[in-house]
Amino acid sequence: MRTSIYLSLAFLLFAKSLFAQDKDVDKYFQINPLEIKSQKNEIQEYAVTLKWQNLDAINGNKINCNVVNATYIVGDNGHVSWKNVSLAQIEDFNQTQYKGNHLPSLNDFSYKSMDTAFLSEEFYKNISVEQRDLAKWLVSDAVQMQGLAWYVFDSLEFKKDFEPKLLENHDVRFEDWVTFTSRYQKLVWSGITKHNDEVCAIVKFESFYNPVKIDNEQMQVKGRSLYYGEMWISLTDKQVEYAVMFEDVIMKLTSSMFPDEQLIDLQREIVFNKQK
Repeated sequence: MRTSIYLSLAFLLFAKSLFAQDKDVDKYFQINPLEIKSQKNEIQEYAVTLKWQNLDAINGNKINCNVVNATYIVGDNGHVSWKNVSLAQIEDFNQTQYKGNHLPSLNDFSYKSMDTAFLSEEFYKNISVEQRDLAKWLVSDAVQMQGLAWYVFDSLEFKKDFEPKLLENHDVRFEDWVTFTSRYQKLVWSGITKHNDEVCAIVKFESFYNPVKIDNEQMQVKGRSLYYGEMWISLTDKQVEYAVMFEDVIMKLTSSMFPDEQLIDLQREIVFNKQK
């Protein structure tokens, strides 16, 4: 009988502890992002990894696979910069050991954040020509990450889908490069996690059909992009602690390498991981 009483008491204490934990978690879901004070001007440093591969879209044969590692720094009076940028060829996305070559023209590349100047060729004048497409990828991915955290997170409520009107049928045109038409984007604050000792909102995003077009001297491209991913945004200071995005682009490509039109599947994965 005494053992039974002890077990019952232990169970009640355990249940009470779980109930208290549930209530403790609930307070985070009731946070209004608008009321969180953003620390935009505090310097944040991210380890960035960008992997991409080009495949024959029909048979899946690999054409190439590459990885870039870099350090992204944001918060210096509205300016951002890139450092320690290196590029390596790899066998596949699962490869973790590789030796990259440094890209000097991308190291110490700095500019004003959240400015549409990044769409112009003049913006990249100090970047070597062969590295400009890569620079445009890195810059636009960083702009999306910071923009969603700074301007869209305020509109989110836990478990409620949100589709920003600004991203409905919105064209993003890079001078002499790509035109990307954003059909829509859906975001949802789906849960919470902990990263870098910060309690974070898990914000999932997706966009499954976006026309892509390139028409210049180097290549002609017509296709579509789909992408999805998630961000972990601090519920203390509204900083992105971690972000990952996957993109898949099916495109018809004509270039010097493919004088006869080729159907290509471009797959990308980019990760921003804030350093403590």
